[in-house]
Amino acid sequence: MADEPEEKGKPEEEGADTTDWKAMARKWEARSKENAGKAKAYDELQEQSKSELQKAQEKAKRAEDELAELKAKAELAETRARVAKESGVPAELIFGADEGEMEANAKALAAWGKPSSAPRTHKPGSFSADAGDGRDAAKRELARQLFGSGE
Repeated sequence: MADEPEEKGKPEEEGADTTDWKAMARKWEARSKENAGKAKAYDELQEQSKSELQKAQEKAKRAEDELAELKAKAELAETRARVAKESGVPAELIFGADEGEMEANAKALAAWGKPSSAPRTHKPGSFSADAGDGRDAAKRELARQLFGSGE
């Protein structure tokens, strides 16, 4: 009958996968444990078979790499200090991978840290004595009635 819905979920249909994945995982785990010991023994044998010259060359290469890294860090610190001195921004706040990035960062920080030209008040929330020109007398009276006399 063509009008009946098909039954789904039968494992025999459409080449269903019947692999026991847990068993396969246990099998591969056991193999990896067996091979781990062999790999370690192989690494030890390779290390023992190296000549003293090879060992010394590897050690020298590591030392050269470390020295190059330290020189690069020192050069960056020196550049950061120079940019900080020129811009007036603390060196701790300057970052960047090269001099150009550091200068751009210092310039942005210096611009951000400049005081604004907005007027400042000595006592925020208070009115000056010369503001009583009569324009806000009604507001002042309402404030006195609500909050009591401020004088």
